[in-house]
Amino acid sequence: MADAYATEVNKLEKLRAAWLPAVEFLFGEAVEEAKFDGFEVWDDIAKPSAVFEHADEPYRYKIHMPARVFSNDVMLLADVIQEMVRGQYPVGYEGAKVPALCEGVAVFGAVTAIKQVFGEESVDSYLNALKEQAFPYYDAFSYVAVLLAEDPQAIKKLRGVQPFLYKVEKADFETAQVEIDRKIKDILLLAFRA
Repeated sequence: MADAYATEVNKLEKLRAAWLPAVEFLFGEAVEEAKFDGFEVWDDIAKPSAVFEHADEPYRYKIHMPARVFSNDVMLLADVIQEMVRGQYPVGYEGAKVPALCEGVAVFGAVTAIKQVFGEESVDSYLNALKEQAFPYYDAFSYVAVLLAEDPQAIKKLRGVQPFLYKVEKADFETAQVEIDRKIKDILLLAFRA
């Protein structure tokens, strides 16, 4: 990472610090094993990603952010929030397949933040763009929105049973006392395909 990106990294750190309490309020604290090592800004990547480099600390990660994200404040906020939410239950060094539930929760967090900062019009614009350009994320978000409309504490309850959200199984819904239509539950637990 070049020194030229120090200002951008500082901006990312400030965004993360400001929004972490809200993310924890909505979805619970990060798993105990998670360790965030900071942000790096890269010119040659298209989208943000968590990078796990330590086999001995499998949930230790840093987030690589594309330099282009700084040209759009809405996307910057959305990308940071999505990666923060994923960081509450990181996939780890070995990687893991994630269900629609995980990606839907990440997008739900981003939409919530956009609404708070930029208003309803920006949310509509963001969701329309998502629907057109990345429908699987929009679809996952829609089902998570239904889940959270039924039970605003559903994610925290599920993570109380299984802190790593991508490991949640059908039985965990019952254990966590999260009531949701079986079809929606099945869709949320399907492997996410972007």
